[in-house]
Amino acid sequence: MPNKSLNKPQRILFIVNPIAGDIVKDDLKEKIETFSEKRNFAFEIQYTKGEKDNQLIAEAIRRFAPDKVVAVGGDGTSNLVAKILINGKIIMGIIPMGSANGLARELNIPQTLSDALEVVAARKTRAIDTITINGTHLSLHLADIGINAQVIKRFERDSIRGFTGYAKHFIQELFAAKPFKFAVTLDQKKITQKAHMVVIANATKYGTGAVINPRGNISDGQFEIIFVRPYSMWHLFQMIIPFFTHKIHELDYIKSFSAQKVTIHNYGKKELQIDGELIGRLKEINVEINPQALEILIPERRSKYFFSSLTDET
Repeated sequence: MPNKSLNKPQRILFIVNPIAGDIVKDDLKEKIETFSEKRNFAFEIQYTKGEKDNQLIAEAIRRFAPDKVVAVGGDGTSNLVAKILINGKIIMGIIPMGSANGLARELNIPQTLSDALEVVAARKTRAIDTITINGTHLSLHLADIGINAQVIKRFERDSIRGFTGYAKHFIQELFAAKPFKFAVTLDQKKITQKAHMVVIANATKYGTGAVINPRGNISDGQFEIIFVRPYSMWHLFQMIIPFFTHKIHELDYIKSFSAQKVTIHNYGKKELQIDGELIGRLKEINVEINPQALEILIPERRSKYFFSSLTDET
């Protein structure tokens, strides 16, 4: 007998951040409506408002009872949606419309609306790990302490957006940054290190395509702690090519450890960012993996137009 559930129209809830990435989304509803008629699914759109969004999304899920909930925005929007869906039965999708879209790039999700909608309408999924930080914060992609978090802080205060604005502040921070003392308690062992940045990596690369964790796998039940140790001016130039050729871990001033649970002692109380969102200056940061806690839609096959990942979808 045919499986009737496969013939039943899908119900898809789109969670749209209207200001993500400074991308105009005026015609988004019309395009989704046209696509829904083509692919035969029912949909509803819930716009985020910047306050009580968790409550708004939860209420929309209860009201609409979707099969899939799709984050339309950047990594912050994906994080917001994931917090509600984690360890549940509803599948999550992503339509990347943020400034960097790191998680989408990690999963090879198309950067164009029409192609991303095709992924949303299809049924191929992957179970990915998530990370809990200090018991309340969720990380899907990359969190870090130090240089990059400080760049994000500068970036948020600037009127220049997009990659140009980020690159400007990244270069300024590289030349101005000073190393601070960090320690990681890992498997009952305490590792003390001076570093410019400590990365908590569930994924392999940033939204820019820079690969910080070449051996990472977003579904392997562990994460990596990466120390970017003190560098000279020469080291700055040495880092550029390895960042984009998956060889950053081979440099002698990059130190990486795999773990399922760690405590980071942030002696200098440097800024922490999680999935592109500033959290603050925390002295102690407790990190724990949640293996394959989120089911997420991915492309049926890879495309030559997207950044490739080192990890194959299963």
